[in-house]
Amino acid sequence: MIKKVLVLLIILIACSCKHSEQQKSTATTFELSGYYEQQGEGEIIEFNDSLVVFYNSSTFNCYPYGKIPRQDFKLYFPEVTKIDKHTFTNLEGYTILTYKKLAAKPMICKDLTAQQINGNTYNFETLWNTFNDQYAFFKERHIDWNSLKKKYQAQFTENTPSFEFYLLLEKMVLELRDDHAELEVPDEFDEQWHELNQEKDTVDYKNLAKDKILQNFVTDVQKYNSGQLAWGNVGSNISYIQLNGMDGLADYRAADANEYWTKAQASNDYEKDLIDGTHTIATKIVSEIKNKDACIIDLRFNSGGFDWIGLAFISHFIDKEYDIFKKKRRFKDAYSADQIIDIKPSEPAYLKSVYILTSPYTVSAAEITTIATLSFSNFSIVGDNTLGALSDMLYKELPNGWVYSLSNEVYETMDGKLFEVTGIPPNYKIEYPREETALFKAMSLEFDTQDRALEKVIELMK
Repeated sequence: MIKKVLVLLIILIACSCKHSEQQKSTATTFELSGYYEQQGEGEIIEFNDSLVVFYNSSTFNCYPYGKIPRQDFKLYFPEVTKIDKHTFTNLEGYTILTYKKLAAKPMICKDLTAQQINGNTYNFETLWNTFNDQYAFFKERHIDWNSLKKKYQAQFTENTPSFEFYLLLEKMVLELRDDHAELEVPDEFDEQWHELNQEKDTVDYKNLAKDKILQNFVTDVQKYNSGQLAWGNVGSNISYIQLNGMDGLADYRAADANEYWTKAQASNDYEKDLIDGTHTIATKIVSEIKNKDACIIDLRFNSGGFDWIGLAFISHFIDKEYDIFKKKRRFKDAYSADQIIDIKPSEPAYLKSVYILTSPYTVSAAEITTIATLSFSNFSIVGDNTLGALSDMLYKELPNGWVYSLSNEVYETMDGKLFEVTGIPPNYKIEYPREETALFKAMSLEFDTQDRALEKVIELMK
């Protein structure tokens, strides 16, 4: 997700989350004054007479990264709720973010000098300290962050050229081996970076693999939104759904991806279009497959998107409301309170046997969707461990403008199981290569003659 101060409309969702039963009232910008600290994301918001100013905050520094006119606050935060005179919350997707009032402006919060904005050392310290305060999985990934600081700090000076310095920071972040921790390529380095990282093998093995399944093993294939979702039959009694992303499901009737995203950009509320489209296509599919003995939902090619889209789709395959997992955010030496996320059933629903297919490419929102299925007895997982990158991507901006992300959220099942790093294990194991290119090459070759996951489901149904 992108920074909240750049979002005009915050996500509306169908899947609910648990709310406090205490009395709440709608907050206005006139009731909010002074400084508020977000609990778990290293952000401070200042409300003054004319502006709302947003600060990135860590133990190292605190500096403004954006501002909006005070009267526009509700455009960016439409789901604000006042809890008491010192606290308000904002709902983003199903995530409740809590802001607590500070007695005064923190002394560390200051405008930056030109030297700080452009200085290599200052930007390095900002990046390192933000991860040090907020990254949640050093232990799980066996990372000595202090050692990495010494290692990379010795490799640059204030005179190191910008692109070389960028590559150094990128390399340090990549040591985490976390798909949700990355330093985005700045526009000015785009051409240089792509020349440096040019793939020798340009074959699109992922699309080859997923298309071969539809061509070789699935009959009566139908596609939605240029194949973002496709469905059909495996044999006479098993339905097959290939859900390739937790985005791109708005019902725009677009001829191709370009037309789809043109309509999305023109929409006044893309998030609502997305949730409505998800329920529309799920309703159509469930109505068509109601007489099938089993359903396969293939998430092997699903690299994520919006958690609540996956949950909305899966809500058509369950029959009861259920608490599915809890999440908390790390900041400094503490965590925010657990937030419990639940799911409610949607009509129409398919309640027979459902098999979720997973691979090491099943990641992020696709993993959250997979976790949701663990609570229901009609689901089984066939495939390999998912990637193990469940945390939302917390986006930050360095003083020099470079954008980066990190994992600061801990998702756990209600009984405390953590699947970050390890991934979600299947009920029935099909081993695949863990590295992405090798995975899709192997799949593309296999699907010429067989699909072991589909064969396993057919075997289980006998």
